[in-house]
Order: sequence, then C-alpha cells, then structure tokens
Amino acid sequence: MRESANLENSAPAIPIARHMLLQTSDIDEARERVGKVFCPHRIEFVGNARKLDFHQSFASIGRLALSYVSYGAEVEIDAGVPEDWFMVHTTDRGQCGMQIGGQDVLADSRTDAVSSATTGLKMRWMNNCGQLVLKIERRALEDHLCQLLNDELRTPIEFLEGAPSESAQAYRRMLNFVVSETEHEENFYNSPMGLKNLEGTLMTLVLTGFRNNYSEALLHSAQGVAPRHVRLAEDYIRAHVDEPISISDVAAAAGVSQRTLFDGFQRFRDKTPMAFLKAIRMEAVRKELLRADAMASGVSVTSIAVNWGFTNLGRFAESYRRRYGELPSVTLRR
Repeated sequence: MRESANLENSAPAIPIARHMLLQTSDIDEARERVGKVFCPHRIEFVGNARKLDFHQSFASIGRLALSYVSYGAEVEIDAGVPEDWFMVHTTDRGQCGMQIGGQDVLADSRTDAVSSATTGLKMRWMNNCGQLVLKIERRALEDHLCQLLNDELRTPIEFLEGAPSESAQAYRRMLNFVVSETEHEENFYNSPMGLKNLEGTLMTLVLTGFRNNYSEALLHSAQGVAPRHVRLAEDYIRAHVDEPISISDVAAAAGVSQRTLFDGFQRFRDKTPMAFLKAIRMEAVRKELLRADAMASGVSVTSIAVNWGFTNLGRFAESYRRRYGELPSVTLRR
C-alpha cells in the first residue's frame, strides 16, 4: 500500500489498493465482477495468450465511483452501449486502443478518454496496461450540466474526439488528490458537504475539460443562458417533433428571422435548428426501438424510422450507428 498515487508515474503500484476488490487469473470471474461495477460486456484474449493477472480496486464516491483495472494480458472488450454511465479512462501505464462510437482513440499516460452513455465502447488492452476509471451516473452528469447552463438538456451529452482543454490537466490533478484521499480512513468525501463539493468539482472538470456537444454552450454560459428565441424554437420543435415542420415554421414560432435563428443555435447549441430536430427524432427512434417487440407483426426498423421522418434509410442507419455505436437493427433485437 502506498501513501499517494501519481498518475504520471509508470511504476506498477496499484492505485486505491486499500480498496482492492478482486485479484484473479480467471477471465470469466473478471468479466463477471467488472460487469457488476461497470456494465455487462464481452471479453476475449488476443492471440495465443491465455494467462490473466487481473486486479481491480474500487471506491464509491456518492453518485460517482473510482476503479482501477489491469488485466496483465492483451484482451479485447466489447462493452456495447453503457446507457447509464459515463466513464473517464485515465491510463497510468501501457496503452489501450479504444473505439468510442465512431471515434478511434489511443489512450496512454498522456491521453485520457471519455466514453459516453449513449455510444458504443470497444477496447483493446495491451499486456501492461492499467486504467483508473471514473464512473459517473448519467443522470448525475445531466443534472449537473443543467445547473451549469441554467437550462434543460435537449439532446444527450456526447463526448467528442479533440484536444482537451486546460481543465483536463486540472482534472488529472484533482484525480490524484482523490486517489490519495482513498488511502485514508478519514477522508475529504466522508462528510456530506465534502462529498457534494467533490462530486460537483469532478463533473465540472469533466464537462469543461473534455470536448463534448455542449462545450460551446458551456463556453458562453458565463455570458448568459441561450436567448429567448433559441429556447422558444427548441420548445416548438419538441412540441411538434412528430410533425413535418420546416425551418420557416420554427423561425415564425420563435419570432425571429431564419438568419437570427441559425446564428443563435450555432452560438449556443453548436448545431443548426434542423440538426437539433434530427437529434430529438433520433432519440425518439432509439427509445421506440428499445421498447418494441422485434417479433411483433408490423414492427421493423423501417416502419419506426419512417414514422419519425427518416426516409433515407441508408443515411439514417449510418447516422444512428455513429451516434449509438450499433445499427438500429441490433437495438431492435435487444
């Protein structure tokens, strides 16, 4: 056991070792335990190697949790779409090739990666790779973002590939502090006030440090929330999402010109009004696919997609795959 853990150090010490959860050489036992902590997944050895040296430590931090994982072997993991969790993957040694939605990321000691609740996650761990993973409840992060923006969320939070901001380095420093605190019986987050502030600080650093579809809105939040015409347009779109509406309909409902409407959406939502409409409809399709009975008569991806205004089925399927990490037909079968 060590007194503190520095993520820049490549020494093979185990962070949060005081909270060791499991050590095993059985890949099925490792899969079962990791599935309970994170989400159900498939795991396979790569190549001829069949020797596992798995370690996992785990510390709960309210609606967040911190877990260190290493497999000691080259393995491939398909986690599907987590749905209920966001995860920040900080690699302290080795490398992990990750596919998050349609984005390929090589996570190492210099590059953190964030996997979203609504996008597929696949990983290829190298033999000596170890990751410290911060798990955040989806509802907790969504609620926190609403507080930061003083507004409702119109589309799911989705983290994107891109250079991290300076807040990402602040996230690393904060993570080192949390790791150090886990080694003490009496720590900062034992008290309700300390826990609440720690949760909020970590979530703020994640949202501001790593590029996502709300980064532009967060950047402008200090200058005020989205103007009234943008919020009126969003309310109109949500109320008429199942109807054939046009940009002129939306602009009229917001009481502004189409150009003003476009400018407002680009500045505060980082997308066009019709892209916002498409995202709302895509989310509606996904919810209906998840609820539908694939064996029921008349139920198909085509019927559901067309019902929500997607007539180019090839383009729809590709957009759906990029957003959720799987084809709509796979969602329907689930």
